[in-house]
Amino acid sequence: MMRIQQVYPSHKLQCQLKTEGKMTNGQAVAINKAINYQTPTEIIRMAPSVSKRVCTLFTFVLFAQLISPSNVVSASASASTMEAVALLKWKSTLQNDTQSHLSSWTSIPSSCSNPYPNLNLSRNPCTWFGISCNLVGSVVRMNLANSSLQGTLHGFPFSSFPNIVYLDLLVNTIFRTIPPKISYLSKLIYLDLSYNQLLGKIPPEIGILAHLQIIDLGANKLNGSIPEEIGHLKSLIDLSLCINLLDGPIPTSLVNLRNLTYLTLFYNELPGSIPEGHLKSLTRLYLNKNHLNGSIPTSLGSLENLTILFLYDTRLFGSIPRETGNLKYLKALDLSNNQLHGSIPASLGNMTTLMYLSLLENQLSGPIPQEIGNLKNIKYIFLSENLLFGSVPASFANLSNLISLSLGEN
Repeated sequence: MMRIQQVYPSHKLQCQLKTEGKMTNGQAVAINKAINYQTPTEIIRMAPSVSKRVCTLFTFVLFAQLISPSNVVSASASASTMEAVALLKWKSTLQNDTQSHLSSWTSIPSSCSNPYPNLNLSRNPCTWFGISCNLVGSVVRMNLANSSLQGTLHGFPFSSFPNIVYLDLLVNTIFRTIPPKISYLSKLIYLDLSYNQLLGKIPPEIGILAHLQIIDLGANKLNGSIPEEIGHLKSLIDLSLCINLLDGPIPTSLVNLRNLTYLTLFYNELPGSIPEGHLKSLTRLYLNKNHLNGSIPTSLGSLENLTILFLYDTRLFGSIPRETGNLKYLKALDLSNNQLHGSIPASLGNMTTLMYLSLLENQLSGPIPQEIGNLKNIKYIFLSENLLFGSVPASFANLSNLISLSLGEN
């Protein structure tokens, strides 16, 4: 699965800087001289000029304080400390016997006189297991995949991580629901919560995360419908919700995802029809093992970059659209175990990159098209358990890469 590796430095350091408004004696004298006129008349006459000079000088002093290295370092350390405290707070909610991978997540010393002391490397969250930071020390990446963690996300302080772009909790034991507060991760690009024990509905607030490119919530116990709001995520490349208990129809808003490359919804209980759409960027479509009904939409033939199309065991009926033959980059087509009828379209012979073809366990009838012999890269052909008749086409002699051919029970 694709992983985003880049880390983005914060561009909002100026929003984190804080000033205490302190001035040196020299700065105070300079301002005092600027307004030390001798007569009320002079003061009145010179007031606009004085005011302008005072404002300019004060602005310069304030700017000098803001850009001083000590303030930059102090702001970075303060932000880093606050995020470290937030991480430790979440750690404390996890089961104690599952925290072995988080041994580097140690407490931060403090005192009444200095609540945020200078952090040494062993106490800096940027050096902790699974944590990466940007140039100013703010957490941008959490990779805790396969870390034997056990707990929930309800104690996770989402609002404490304004710069995080990558969150990976793959293969842990995270249970209960996904909190709506996940929407606070406003810069998130990559989200992987797959292979956990999450349940309940997918929060619609996930549709607020406008920068998301990868969502993987597969292999959990999520139910209900796929939120329509996911269709608002214009940057989305990979959406994987497979191996759950989702039982609502596929939202039509998904056809708006023009950058979507992978759509993985297999092993759910999705009813209804496959939405018509033209997802030109889509390369892999997995809808198998659902409760779909209706026919295969002809618009699938316009998915010109598709390489894998799996619709097996989905209760589809009707004929195989001849437009399917337009998928010139397709390598694997599986429409088996449905209720498809009619003849096998001769246009399938146009898919010369095809390596795997399975149409078994349907009600297809008629002869096998000669054009199937044009599939010069085909390795596996499964056409058994249909109503096909006639002889094996002579063109099959051209299939030099063929490994397995199944024609039984016709």
